[in-house]
Amino acid sequence: MKWIYRNIPIFLVLAAFSIACISVLVASQRDLTALENTLLQAFSLAFGLTGSFLFGKQSAKEAAKEMIKPHARSAFRRLISLYESLSRVALEIENYKATIKKQNSPLVIERLEAIVIEQLATADDALEDWNDIVPEEVSELKTRLLKPRNNRNIDER
Repeated sequence: MKWIYRNIPIFLVLAAFSIACISVLVASQRDLTALENTLLQAFSLAFGLTGSFLFGKQSAKEAAKEMIKPHARSAFRRLISLYESLSRVALEIENYKATIKKQNSPLVIERLEAIVIEQLATADDALEDWNDIVPEEVSELKTRLLKPRNNRNIDER
């Protein structure tokens, strides 16, 4: 589907160029009526303007993404740091819960765990927001963050 949207402007500009060539070819062989001349010029103009507009729209989107990427990377690094810090806190809570059996502190630990889970969910939402701007970095981060979790799950077994 992306291929179609990406190539529509090319098709429109080529159609405008083809109509212009056809009108020149036909006009060189015979005189065009005013209606024929107007229609050929109108179609050529409409296709050309629409194709140019869509080309401009695509290039503006790409330029905006390229302009925002350096700024996004620095903010994204802060998000990575926050996410890793919360993951370490969650790991410590899990370790502490495993060592404590029957004391009054499980209630406090469960409250802390709920807070950390909420903050991790917020960080997950932020990662999804960043996925629109820097998808390569987000996928790299997800694979990097899943490695320690997978290693922990293997160690627990």
